[in-house]
Amino acid sequence: MKKTSKLAAVLAITTGLASAFAGGAGVSAATDTTGSQKFKLNLIARYDSNKAAVNGDGGVEIVAYDAATKKAFVVNGDPTAQSLDIIDMSNLATRSATTSVTKYTYSVTEGIKRVPIKPLHPSFNDLTSVAVHPTLDLVAVAVPAAKPNRGYVAFFDKNGNFLTSVSAGYHPDMITFTPDGTKALVANEGEPDTNSVNDPNGSVTIIDVSGGVASIDQSKATDVDFSGLTESDIDANVRIYPTTSNVYRTDRNWVQDFEPEYITVDANSQFAYVSLQENNAIATLNLATKQYTHVSGLGYKNYALPGNGFDPSKKDSATNSGMNIANWPVLGTYMPDGIASFQSGGKTYLLTANEGDSRKDWGFTHDEDEVNKLKSKLHLDPAKYGNVYSQQQLDDIVAAIQLDDNGIGNLKVTTAVYEAAYGRGGSPVYDALYTLGARSFSIWDASNIAAGPVYDSGNTFERVLATDAFKKLYNVSNDDVKTDDRSTSKGPEPEDVKVGTVYCKPYAFVGLERAGGIMMFDITNPAQSQYVTYENNRRQNLTNKTQFDPRQDDLGPEGQYFVPAEKSPTGKPLLMVAHEISGTLLVYEITAGYYGVTSTSNATYTVGTTASGISKLTVNAGVSGFKTFGATVTPQVAHAGEETLVFKHSRNGTQLGLVAVRADYDTVQAAAKAQFNVMPGDIVEVYMVDDLSDDPAVNPIVLQY
Repeated sequence: MKKTSKLAAVLAITTGLASAFAGGAGVSAATDTTGSQKFKLNLIARYDSNKAAVNGDGGVEIVAYDAATKKAFVVNGDPTAQSLDIIDMSNLATRSATTSVTKYTYSVTEGIKRVPIKPLHPSFNDLTSVAVHPTLDLVAVAVPAAKPNRGYVAFFDKNGNFLTSVSAGYHPDMITFTPDGTKALVANEGEPDTNSVNDPNGSVTIIDVSGGVASIDQSKATDVDFSGLTESDIDANVRIYPTTSNVYRTDRNWVQDFEPEYITVDANSQFAYVSLQENNAIATLNLATKQYTHVSGLGYKNYALPGNGFDPSKKDSATNSGMNIANWPVLGTYMPDGIASFQSGGKTYLLTANEGDSRKDWGFTHDEDEVNKLKSKLHLDPAKYGNVYSQQQLDDIVAAIQLDDNGIGNLKVTTAVYEAAYGRGGSPVYDALYTLGARSFSIWDASNIAAGPVYDSGNTFERVLATDAFKKLYNVSNDDVKTDDRSTSKGPEPEDVKVGTVYCKPYAFVGLERAGGIMMFDITNPAQSQYVTYENNRRQNLTNKTQFDPRQDDLGPEGQYFVPAEKSPTGKPLLMVAHEISGTLLVYEITAGYYGVTSTSNATYTVGTTASGISKLTVNAGVSGFKTFGATVTPQVAHAGEETLVFKHSRNGTQLGLVAVRADYDTVQAAAKAQFNVMPGDIVEVYMVDDLSDDPAVNPIVLQY
């Protein structure tokens, strides 16, 4: 702990909560199962659509929120509904802090408007995504048609009244508006139908909405597929499926093979970044020219390296209850689903939820199999794993593979040969093993994606699930309660990632589709991101893992939406999480996890909160001179060492003084005071931080909730 001068304390506070960026490449997280716990995800609302996926079909999938009307817009994909559910969230603003969560549990008949999609147009067949315009009275919904036909974008006002629709590409799966509000963008997967009889082109549809709602018609929609790309525009490691058997092909048919999954747009609305999940790639789309500039291959995660271990088997329950995370000669194919972006140090960074996906469902029979089925064709190359293993070690590992294996024998890997690897006698062999997905989230420099991730969360997801608090959720699926069941496939299976600013710092929220719940990371310094906390409302699995009923739990988090404090009905940041299997929407309020800092209004000042949620004491009219300001600190979670309660005095936005009261506030409720020479309207902000530093580039960690 550094000694802190008053001047240094002032500098540490006035630099705000942004920090300098220290670069790095290929960084994996150190194993951290505790997390900083400086924030909590507190459940304050739960909407049950009564459309749990009892028969395997999805309920609540994607959510968007409008701050102006305080409404949430939810995609309900249940076959008996297929509706846009509009939920009034305004009552969150008047809730009592002592009221139980049950009071906020909406029923289908309370505060809900359900808009079925199919009756609106003869070709509307489903709905997959929703977005709310940043300023206009406009909601956009992605609407597929029956395969193999083109889909649509349906536009509504915020009361759910249907306005118009335009044709989009094949199978629109995700929709978003650009930050400047001039365009709607739709990711059209172009999925093949069963047995791949028809495999339409994937694309992104760009819809110009700059002229307002009345201007929207088909002439404003441009469908941009990948036919304009040349081989030089595509990185060599981009996975393009070998459509003739499973032998590597040089005639790469990317126009049909690229299937846009998700879109994020940079802060200036100039570039869209499109995840191509099955291709393990990200496409960069220039929104001004409406052309793709490049398709970047993401490469592979080396599970042989420290911090990158994983559990490859569900056959090992006799050892450590099946929780066996270790290094193996396996490469993870990132294959992101959800993708997000944020700015730091003048750069745009991309975040990816590295889910993985197989083409086996569409009749590509050579895309996935267990390692033991490939044993005779394995000739693993040490160079593929950074020479962590010798050739003899790899040969010994292959020789030990068995049919019913507690190692990598039952691990599912891709069987499509994407590289012309030939072994003994010139016969095709597998010189590396590639899993589908990377069981992590990653951060990439958008200007240099080919350099690899600047950060990867390593094995943090599985390590956290293996702790005592969550071990009943360890690699469990979203449709049963068997622990370790998903280890041979994609483990926790990260689905979506969102970025939100909390107390002036950026944080990532990653949803785990299978195990459920949300992982929160501090990404202030992208290359040194830190695990914060994990929250999972899968209650039944934690109390009785012998039963499964999707109507009793919150299962299968599919989409998320972050609401910043300044747009939140509660005055604190919110995270809304849509659950596909249970058909439920959860609303978490994000609060700091250690200490409550409260003050009581009196003759000197009136108590409120800043946009960041910290205590703000405003000097009353007619009050001046030296006055005392007080606060009470209530501990919630123990924190190592002493803490500092800061009183910051400002006038018209200029800081005039600062008092730092240092103590160990962990044990009992404590009070602290500070005195300033004030005038009417002056502001005194009061908040709890960790160590103050002599280095103005190092920020205090806000500990209060």
